[in-house]
Amino acid sequence: MGRGFLLAAVVASAFCGSSAIAEVKAKPNAVDAGSEIAADIVAGEKQYMRECRACHGRKAEGVSSFPKLVGHPADHLVQRLEQYRAGEKLGPNTPLMAAVTKELSDQDISNLAGFIVSLPE
Repeated sequence: MGRGFLLAAVVASAFCGSSAIAEVKAKPNAVDAGSEIAADIVAGEKQYMRECRACHGRKAEGVSSFPKLVGHPADHLVQRLEQYRAGEKLGPNTPLMAAVTKELSDQDISNLAGFIVSLPE
């Protein structure tokens, strides 16, 4: 497979009301071989705007002490969200992130990561 950032096109049909679901290929790096996740980009965007935007910015560009998310591979984002959800201490924002992520399902996490990697850097 190629090293593209998006494995499949996001397809949304206004006529049948389907969600935009895409296979998102993680942006490769030295640690990540580039596995794929199934993500509902529209659901991820809604969740991001509701839960993440205030701290990480509208386009995941980072705000103040809250890091930039755009540009990270999907696998990295999934891993971090799962670590926060499990209560692992990752830095000074852990208490806030643990509270935000504790109710996220695996699919919610995939959707969020899919939405973030779909954003332009």
